[in-house]
Amino acid sequence: MRINMKLKTMAAAVALTFSGIAAAANYTLLTEELPPYSMKLGGKVTGASVDIVSELFRRSGLSFDVKLQPFVRAVDSTKNDANTCVFPVERNQEREVSFKWVSPILVTHTAFYTMNDSKVEIRVLNDAKKLSIGTYTGSAPAEYLSGQGFEVQTTPKDAPNIQKLAAKRIDVWAADTLTAAYLAKEAKVTNLKERLVYFSALRALACNLGTDDSVIDKLEVELKKMYADGSVEKILAKYK
Repeated sequence: MRINMKLKTMAAAVALTFSGIAAAANYTLLTEELPPYSMKLGGKVTGASVDIVSELFRRSGLSFDVKLQPFVRAVDSTKNDANTCVFPVERNQEREVSFKWVSPILVTHTAFYTMNDSKVEIRVLNDAKKLSIGTYTGSAPAEYLSGQGFEVQTTPKDAPNIQKLAAKRIDVWAADTLTAAYLAKEAKVTNLKERLVYFSALRALACNLGTDDSVIDKLEVELKKMYADGSVEKILAKYK
């Protein structure tokens, strides 16, 4: 009995020590440039999703740095580098086993957009099958629509798709609803028309598989508190 108690005490001490080491680590948080969710303003990385994740790590007592990186590279870096996470990532079956997850950071909605004077009619998703659709590389719309056999043209960043749409180089633009409103405002485009909201997704924080479970558990607990006390909605409201 004494031996068993001693072993349990030692195991608990090791677990606490390991958890303390994990919590003391500095985490690299990677995100792509996707205004207004993540962007650099005045030399600082900010945005709706950056504010949410930063507040989450602060509440969890975790040290962190946020860096902008192209989405595909950010995903690869997170797979390969310890104490690294990427956000906001769509959590799907293909990615599930590659990361440890904290979700949802965001619930996003994607729509088709045209200019006001466009003759395009989109009442259901399949109406876009015969159209040229603009979006950006690595985005959820690009992956989803390409997988469904739609004609998709991608750009490295999303902002140029407004100009492509205005110049009739694409028929429609598939974009996140918050992003579309923000980019249109930045570009002073007032004749953008939302045609159909066709896709909603949970966006998560995806962390390297070596991340300690105690850290993931702590982040999950604090994220639930942020939703419960209205913190997430208050942050999002600043960017609407």
